[in-house]
Amino acid sequence: MIFLSRRITFSSAHRYYQPKFSEAENRKIFGRCYTEHGHGHNYVLEITVGGETDPLTGMVINLVDVDQILKDVTDPMDHHHLNHDVAAFKEEVPTTENLARYFFVEVKKHLPENVKLVRARVFEADNLWADYYG
Repeated sequence: MIFLSRRITFSSAHRYYQPKFSEAENRKIFGRCYTEHGHGHNYVLEITVGGETDPLTGMVINLVDVDQILKDVTDPMDHHHLNHDVAAFKEEVPTTENLARYFFVEVKKHLPENVKLVRARVFEADNLWADYYG
């Protein structure tokens, strides 16, 4: 099996807030990420797919298709507030971990059957990322 990875960047705001917690609990657990209006990041989504290369093209999947998939799954979040504008995060805290799982599920929906999604990696910063392997 051959593995291919590709990245895309997008910018979003989010707020770490759990309505089941008191304000004091939210502050204690989420620290600086618990603010009234949230804060933003320049995220990087990186996916790794695997499969066999096509004998005619030499590719596991055409990069044009990969780029379109990545654009399709990140565009609804780009320059939006995740808690307010993305249905999946109206009830779930948009942590880096939850974003990685979300993107894994969304990207997988768009891939052809012969291409396996191995990993979704989301970078929130150069020194913070989460991997989801499904």
